[in-house]
Amino acid sequence: MSGLAVAYRATHEAIPLFGVYALLFADRGLSTAQISVLLAVWSLSAFVLEIPSGAWADLLDRRRLLVVSGVVYVAAFATWMVWPGFWGFLLGFVLWSCSDALHSGTWEAYLFEQLSARGESNRYARVKARAESIALVAMAGAIAAAAPLHLAGGYALVGAASLGVAVLHVGVTLLLPPARGGTPAPPGRSAPVHETSPRSVDPAPDPGLTGPTPHGWVSTLREGVAQARTAGPVRRVLLGYAAVVTLVGFDEYFPLLLADDGASVGRVALVMAGIVLLEALGTALSDRVALLTGGRHAGVVLLAGVLLALGAAGSGWLGAGALGLGYATASSLYVAGDARLQHAIGRTSRARATITSVAGVAGEVGFLVTLATVGLLTLRLELTPVVAGAALVLTVPAALAAWRMPAGAAMEGPGDAVTGG
Repeated sequence: MSGLAVAYRATHEAIPLFGVYALLFADRGLSTAQISVLLAVWSLSAFVLEIPSGAWADLLDRRRLLVVSGVVYVAAFATWMVWPGFWGFLLGFVLWSCSDALHSGTWEAYLFEQLSARGESNRYARVKARAESIALVAMAGAIAAAAPLHLAGGYALVGAASLGVAVLHVGVTLLLPPARGGTPAPPGRSAPVHETSPRSVDPAPDPGLTGPTPHGWVSTLREGVAQARTAGPVRRVLLGYAAVVTLVGFDEYFPLLLADDGASVGRVALVMAGIVLLEALGTALSDRVALLTGGRHAGVVLLAGVLLALGAAGSGWLGAGALGLGYATASSLYVAGDARLQHAIGRTSRARATITSVAGVAGEVGFLVTLATVGLLTLRLELTPVVAGAALVLTVPAALAAWRMPAGAAMEGPGDAVTGG
């Protein structure tokens, strides 16, 4: 499963357009404010779809939902290529957010339960970190490839290569094993697919709760949202998760910051590739970051925010390096947040994907805060001071929220469910 997880995530992220699509928009005459509007629509549409799609993933076949997500992902980039204007970019972002909504929560729950069925739930943070890190290395290579691709065939060739990788991602998704149920095997032994037990990690479905019916969907949705709201550890993770996404969200403006510093499209692509490699390093350490609590956790958040501010205000390779280090640190905190959440949910929850999708919504709220701040302020101010100042301001609530977050391990006690707080 580890190898397929890596392949799934790598093909999802190895899109050459990722490092330069903001430049594509600017090249088509869009202002920073208009680009912020596009990103806000992307986030808002994901916001609307995130929790309902998580409830679907708790009721329907998660593997099939991942396949559908991949197909819509292909359609998003195809739309950008055939309709390269504001409204085409807008439609592409809506399709992309639909794909993300079907993927977010579904993938994490699918992976966690695949490992649980093998008695390996304790490996989740490690497998997730490895898959994310390798996916980021693949993304860095793809973004670096955007430089020669753009030189050879402009944005059209960059887009065509991106579309081809998205199609490959659908093929890899079709290779994922079907969803597994039953009892997780003891550590060191794989569980047969047919094995069941009264002590099954996932209780037998209640027909009124988990059946693929409108009533079952609403019941699952309510259960997941209720646990996210009332379980103390889950609630604290969600708040911290949203707060740190406000820092991660600045990456959408990195290409514009670099271009304002005089970098060409090719150089922006190469610098963005380097930033993604630093992100991969940070993500590889996310399982360790997930263990930090209190002042140490808050200190790492403060470090991320200060580095981002210095990078935005700086210039040349020093500025780019500070951006990369700050973003790598923020990304490590972001990925660690998922590990904290999966353990905080507890192994007996029947609404894992729904709760994970609540985290997705919390993240979209954080992202929208960043977009609104930068989009509105750049109507009157230059992008560089806006990003630098906003990074410092948003770091304060993120650090305070991090102070109260529980660790991402050792949370599964004998009952394996966290319900109080």
